[in-house]
Amino acid sequence: MIVRMGSELRRGDGFDVHDVPSLRDAHALMALGDPREPRRFVGFVQLEVAGVPTRFHLKRYAYATWRESLGLLGRGTFWGTAPELAEFEALRTLQRHGVSAVRPAAACAITRAGRLVGHALLTHGAPEEAVDLETRLRSPGDPLLGARAPRRALCRALGELLRRMHAIPFAHRDLRARNILVAAGPDGRPRLWLLDCRRGGPGARDDLVRDLASLDRDLAGRVPRGDRRAALRAYLGAPGGDAKALVARIAALRAAVPAPRAV
Repeated sequence: MIVRMGSELRRGDGFDVHDVPSLRDAHALMALGDPREPRRFVGFVQLEVAGVPTRFHLKRYAYATWRESLGLLGRGTFWGTAPELAEFEALRTLQRHGVSAVRPAAACAITRAGRLVGHALLTHGAPEEAVDLETRLRSPGDPLLGARAPRRALCRALGELLRRMHAIPFAHRDLRARNILVAAGPDGRPRLWLLDCRRGGPGARDDLVRDLASLDRDLAGRVPRGDRRAALRAYLGAPGGDAKALVARIAALRAAVPAPRAV
């Protein structure tokens, strides 16, 4: 749906206005988060769902001037879909196909005279102890990366997750370590959730390989080559497979991927 003027609120499966009164409309969603940060808020909020306090993650952005909104021309300003509405739909696609990702609870966009003035996305589903993979890579002695066995298990889980996503086929288009949450499950095995896929959607083969190159750019030099190969074998679904050709394509694209950004 293209929103030219007015406001739109989308709610995820299992949420309605009676379950979460604070999500009654788009303006209510835009009012969540720290009021001292009216232009941009990214962090956790607590809402009552059917009377039960529940933790959510909120991304909220507001644009005060036409100059700011023109940066989103075709992405909610005048035409197109606002980024947080696009991410809401991308996450729903992953959820419907059984791919592990944060669950979209609600998203909204507000326009005025064709100008996108605000949009927001509310997600949940990952446990509080989940930490993004980039943070873990920067943390010496991380329990899931410091020793060979858990690190190898994590890399295999990464390969399996990406295989399921690409089988849809769905391209993330910003598949960096910072956009994968990781936690240890009750059995000690790593659990993963994808996030920040506002540009995600159906992808051609080259789009899928770019996903692999982006993630490998973050892992190269920080995770042993044997573990990265284990991730690739899990991605292919069988030992060997077409690994040699795929490795060459990943290496060719990896050089164009920016280095992980500083924290």
